Amino acid sequence: MLRPILAALILATALPAAAETDTLHYNMVEFAESAHLEITRDTMTAYFSIASEGKDRATVNKAFQKKFNDFNKAVQNNKLQTEILNRNASPRYEYNNNGKRIQTGWEEESVFKVESKDFDAINRLIDETLQTATLNRIGFSISKEKREAAVDQVSKAAILRFKDRAQDLAKTLGFSNYKIVKLNLGHIGNRSIDNGFARAKMMNAEAAMFKRSASDENNAIQAPSPGSEEISITVNGLVQM
Repeated sequence: MLRPILAALILATALPAAAETDTLHYNMVEFAESAHLEITRDTMTAYFSIASEGKDRATVNKAFQKKFNDFNKAVQNNKLQTEILNRNASPRYEYNNNGKRIQTGWEEESVFKVESKDFDAINRLIDETLQTATLNRIGFSISKEKREAAVDQVSKAAILRFKDRAQDLAKTLGFSNYKIVKLNLGHIGNRSIDNGFARAKMMNAEAAMFKRSASDENNAIQAPSPGSEEISITVNGLVQM
């Protein structure tokens, strides 16, 4: 006899909750708001290669080692983060008139990646190592901490826009207030304002982007602009009036 009574009590308790859930289907408005922020790239990356070649392996290695040590000495700066991406030594071959491949010498090469927020420090390095290394390419990017701060800022701006619009919609529809039922922080967009990268190979003093200006009294290096990126986010949600 107790079981039917207990079941009835449970059913009676559940009915108001179900009725309350049904009200969520009334006076609903779904919309989206977005915000964006343009930020300047604050990190410069340069890729250098050091190479020597010749017929005798020991001579090639000696010449390479001098360039390698000179470049390493030049990058001993706490403002520069340096990484050796590759280093190899290999025989050099050519084909003779009979189509036979013969060894003609040796070549040794190393590739460096140098990164810094101090653009002047990298520009000075490029200038100081013209006779030692070849500048292959340069690029600009946004540091992790600056990107995270920008994402936080643009997310807050999008949420505030969402709240303001929800309040305006509530007033327009004749309601005194609103309640957020669902809020979704959408995909974070990242759009380059320019390419931010000089990909063409540049040969030392002939590198057009780093030629000295004859009219500049300080003989400063003409470096490319780092450019900027636009970070955006869209907030979409459901509100009940």
